[in-house]
Amino acid sequence: MNINKQIHRWVYVVMGDGELNEGNIWEAAMLAGKYKLGNIIGIIDRNNIQIDGPTEMVMPLENLRDKWEAFGWHVLEVDGNNIEAFIETCALARAIVNRPVAIIAQTIPGKGVDFMEFQYAWHGKPPNHEEAKKALHELRTLGGKIRSEHE
Repeated sequence: MNINKQIHRWVYVVMGDGELNEGNIWEAAMLAGKYKLGNIIGIIDRNNIQIDGPTEMVMPLENLRDKWEAFGWHVLEVDGNNIEAFIETCALARAIVNRPVAIIAQTIPGKGVDFMEFQYAWHGKPPNHEEAKKALHELRTLGGKIRSEHE
């Protein structure tokens, strides 16, 4: 083993926007920013819902970007439902090594299932058998746009 070779390890922290109501998140964010922990990439699922309802009604978070930047983080934003864009953004985040990076992934909860999209009631509730069948059908056929091998 070459002891002179530096191995860079990344720490990924995945957070929901409802979770950002917790004080320990902001304490950790301040610490990481203060010490310029450039190996941390925080990924925030910004779907605007939590168990109790829309995040902006329960505990407003905007301007979320400004908050993370105020703690010394580099902030990137991406359409979290676009997997290619998300992967590219993660690669870009790894190129920033002088401070922690927060990726705000704007997502649509329940994307692709018409009766679940944007509905916070589904946040902590599993679908029953019939609802699951309907949801899987919508996802497998892209809402009826393509045929599925499962039909």
